[in-house]
Amino acid sequence: MNNNTEKNIIKSSRKGFTLVELLVVVAILGILGTIGLQGVTKHIENTRKTAAKSAVDNIRGAVTAYMIGEKKSTPPSDLKVIIDQTGDEDPYLDGGEGALIDPWDGDYRIEIKGKRFVIISNGPDGSPNTEDDIRSDKIEKSRRD
Repeated sequence: MNNNTEKNIIKSSRKGFTLVELLVVVAILGILGTIGLQGVTKHIENTRKTAAKSAVDNIRGAVTAYMIGEKKSTPPSDLKVIIDQTGDEDPYLDGGEGALIDPWDGDYRIEIKGKRFVIISNGPDGSPNTEDDIRSDKIEKSRRD
């Protein structure tokens, strides 16, 4: 009977995991989580850039439609005119003022050079005239290439 008691004690002391085993598992999960989080963060940023490019293109089209519809030879200096409803007419750009806010919570802006214009998002850094700006003229150029 003494032999059985010792076997039961040995069996019961072997249940569960040691602290070292748990620490190894936690470390591995931490490494995998970090790698996964970096991939997700990069994907989210790419999605924001794609959404901004699409919005810049839509706003550019709405400004063009505004110029044709209102018989204007120059683009408006304020983008809000393309979201304002006049009388029974629909706005040139749906979505209200939210349609003029980029994925980084900055405002889309218009840069006018004579009769030509460019729609711009300041991009992820939020600063104007930097490398990461999303501009309608760059989108057009990449389509031609």
